[in-house]
Amino acid sequence: MHAAITRRDFLNGVSVAVGAALLPEGAFADSALQDQPGYYPPALGGMRGSHPGAFEVAHALRDGARWDAERPGEDYDLVVVGGGISGLSAAYFFRETHGPHARILILDNHDDFGGHAKRNEFTIDGRHMIGFGGTMSIESPGNYPTNAKRLLNALHIDTDRFYTAYNEKLYANLEMGLFLREEDFGADHLVAGDPTDPAKLGKLPLSDTGREDLKRLLEDKRHYLDDVPPEARLDYLNATSYESYLRDRAGMGDEAIRAVSALPRGVWAIGIDAFPARAAWSSGYPGFGDLELDAYSYEDESSEPFIFHFPDGNASIARLLVRAMIPGSAPGNTMEDIVTARFDYGRLDDPGNAVRVRLNSTVVRAQHVGDRLAAPVDVTYVRDGDATTVRAKNVVMACYHAIVPKLCPELPEQQRAALSTSLRAPLVYTNVLIRNWESFAKLGVFRVQCPGSFYHNVMLDFPVSLGDYRFARSPDEPVILHLNHVPGEYGLSAREQFRAGKRKLLATSFEDFERHAREQLGRMFGPGGFDPARDIAAITVNRWPHGYAYGYDPDTDRVAFEPSGWPAGKQHWKTASQRFGNIAFASTDAASNAMSEAAIEEAYRAVVELGQAT
Repeated sequence: MHAAITRRDFLNGVSVAVGAALLPEGAFADSALQDQPGYYPPALGGMRGSHPGAFEVAHALRDGARWDAERPGEDYDLVVVGGGISGLSAAYFFRETHGPHARILILDNHDDFGGHAKRNEFTIDGRHMIGFGGTMSIESPGNYPTNAKRLLNALHIDTDRFYTAYNEKLYANLEMGLFLREEDFGADHLVAGDPTDPAKLGKLPLSDTGREDLKRLLEDKRHYLDDVPPEARLDYLNATSYESYLRDRAGMGDEAIRAVSALPRGVWAIGIDAFPARAAWSSGYPGFGDLELDAYSYEDESSEPFIFHFPDGNASIARLLVRAMIPGSAPGNTMEDIVTARFDYGRLDDPGNAVRVRLNSTVVRAQHVGDRLAAPVDVTYVRDGDATTVRAKNVVMACYHAIVPKLCPELPEQQRAALSTSLRAPLVYTNVLIRNWESFAKLGVFRVQCPGSFYHNVMLDFPVSLGDYRFARSPDEPVILHLNHVPGEYGLSAREQFRAGKRKLLATSFEDFERHAREQLGRMFGPGGFDPARDIAAITVNRWPHGYAYGYDPDTDRVAFEPSGWPAGKQHWKTASQRFGNIAFASTDAASNAMSEAAIEEAYRAVVELGQAT
């Protein structure tokens, strides 16, 4: 457990023109490196996501810091604050409307573009491995709204291609698993498949009552609202947590409740103690049996399989957007060749390009010149401790909405208050490169839920081979494991859990994440022959203190897990995202929806609104 792990803190062996010294972790926070040969953030390991250097200026702004800057004479038709999928899409749509010569500057506080669509690269024994560190898939593309679907087509993303790229046979003999840890259940135990199978149920480290409860819950034959009038059931479930429903209505004991406690963490970034029972019902969680409600359910969505996945998740969408807007930034012209294309980051901020991406640049102010709403907007950002101002005819704020009131002091109070209600749920995506996955095959699992453990889910990466990229074909080949951690504080409201979780993430070191990964994987897969010291080749942690976007209503202290069902007067994100002068608002915050299609649609709306400015 104490053996050294090779960390990919450097640049895949590519030398960088910074003297003879190797770059320490976080060195890319020095903005000058963006234009240096060999600058390539996807190959960095250690702490990624919200990495050191990405958030300190924003926190200083939050705490009252101010910066003065001279105007350097840079003028743009559009400045986009935030280089995630929404910000990049806004630049693409603006360019589509105003022509290829429109001057656009995209500013982002991270050392890479893409926002939560994060790409992690590894090398093992000369083999190139790619993983996702954030936004993972194009989910149900057949249901994508008009502009998101149109953008995928414009980028030449043919989602039908994934039906052959995704190897649906590779894990065919493996099952979902459940890992019960000793601290909560008296012994470590990994079960593959249906735990209610009599041959498996009897081996679970549960009391007889616990086994009976879990069996009844997972068989899911009935609901427990017989004494609640049908017309009152929806309101009851909205006001009740899933845990309270299971405990008070279904009569589940502590053991059964602990066994399903991780269900919403990976998808919703919250525990069952603060997750509404209404959302649990619509997500198809057990305990509701034959309950029918006159309400939307995720079970009613398209039956498309969950296979629409680039090896780096939706980072490939971000890469396709940048390649389409910045000539020479990457070779190729197809969705296949983008997978292994190596970007030339030195081209991203080339003064000769109409579209430029400037990394390591945290915006601290955006204000109309002379406080006239028809005037251009001065945008000030901090890079390497120095403040610089550029001028834009239009601005799209495609960043975390809760920080915007600090950036735009001229906003009306009602809009400032609405922007401040935006919440982000913290989460961590840790990628662990292992030398083989024979232990998974021996134990019969490809994905495991781990209630109570530090990492709530552990899964083998999606088996996708696309273009020149080839996924493992057998268990003796290396593969990337994807581990999910969502911090929180049991017993608090969802909003307070998000806040507490954010503080925990920023206080947790890479070494802590690493040790938890090694210890947990050893306990889970040791019975299958897994040895952390021998089998783990590299670890990259993607930390997101501000992850999934949710709306929030301070009057009721409720989080909009299902925004489509909220009363119009409580959809504060719509008030927050109204155009103000020549400033428009995008990002998933504007929809209370963390999905990529929402990011794209909000970008399109923002650009359309700017076109209507007078």
